[in-house]
Amino acid sequence: MTECTPFSVLIIEDDAIACDVARKSLMRLGCRVTITHTAESGLDELKRQDFNVVIAGLCIRRMGGRSIARWIRSNKPATVCIILTSWQGELENAVLVNDGISSIIHKPLQFNEIRQKIGSLIPGVTEFLPEEI
Repeated sequence: MTECTPFSVLIIEDDAIACDVARKSLMRLGCRVTITHTAESGLDELKRQDFNVVIAGLCIRRMGGRSIARWIRSNKPATVCIILTSWQGELENAVLVNDGISSIIHKPLQFNEIRQKIGSLIPGVTEFLPEEI
């Protein structure tokens, strides 16, 4: 297993447009970004290497973001899990905490929201993240 470098993010999402927007935003923030389009390939990446943050689609086929978050909570507890969703309804905070989900990012993706979420979840990182360009 390789050691995690600062700001390494794994995106597990089957929406190619969302992946591209998230990748571009995260790269602007100085993150090293890896993208997988299935839950299975995402878990394979997590088994191979460590990431600071995983951004997983809530409704990704076969497994779902909540199941991915529970796997991360059990197997990679130092990894922050953020759920990506277009659903605008409320998610119970107790359910999120129980699943190991630290935050939610809503579609359509916005650079400032991604910056704020990453900055709030990784101690000391905000001072290094650029403002919107």
